[in-house]
Amino acid sequence: MTARTIWRCWLALIILLSLTTGLAFVPLGTATLFVSLGIAVTKALIVLLFFMELKASSALVRVFAAAGFFWLMIMIALTTADYTHRTDQRVPLDQVR
Repeated sequence: MTARTIWRCWLALIILLSLTTGLAFVPLGTATLFVSLGIAVTKALIVLLFFMELKASSALVRVFAAAGFFWLMIMIALTTADYTHRTDQRVPLDQVR
């Protein structure tokens, strides 16, 4: 990877970081989530393709990278399912006699 590519990737990540920071101060309603996720996916793709050099790697390396990403999605889905199915019921304390 050339130094020019590294600087371009760094500049793109800094611009996306500033967009993420600026987005925190803009009221977009429900679109905020989708814009934030789009920026996050773009940053992740830059890191995966250029810094991890998946763009120039073999198919086997790409398959294992995809498998790791798929496993991460499974873990996030299970954590989200656990979090959304919990209830905040108060348990009565033992009565003082």
